Amino acid sequence: MPLAIGIVVTPFTIRFASVLALEGPKAFALLYPWVIVLRSPALRLPADLVGLWSEWMMYLQFPIYGLLMTLTFRAGKYLRAFIVGLVAHFAGLFAVVILAYLGR
Repeated sequence: MPLAIGIVVTPFTIRFASVLALEGPKAFALLYPWVIVLRSPALRLPADLVGLWSEWMMYLQFPIYGLLMTLTFRAGKYLRAFIVGLVAHFAGLFAVVILAYLGR
């Protein structure tokens, strides 16, 4: 069930990201932290691959969260499944902050 929700919510988050992009990179990072992690200059990834990978991450981020939550959800731990999704998202936000600090 959480995987299906992650897949269904993805088109709406893509649309919401276009609105958030007008607010600046910090607002966009709140919704898509893993995209910002991939674009971080501290990682020194090849520029031609960063665009492709970050676009893929925009479409896969929430289904990946749903997959992680589904694996926990099947064990009968419903609250734990929600917490796993939140931890995955906030780990991305933490990585954004750390990489911004290292990229200076």
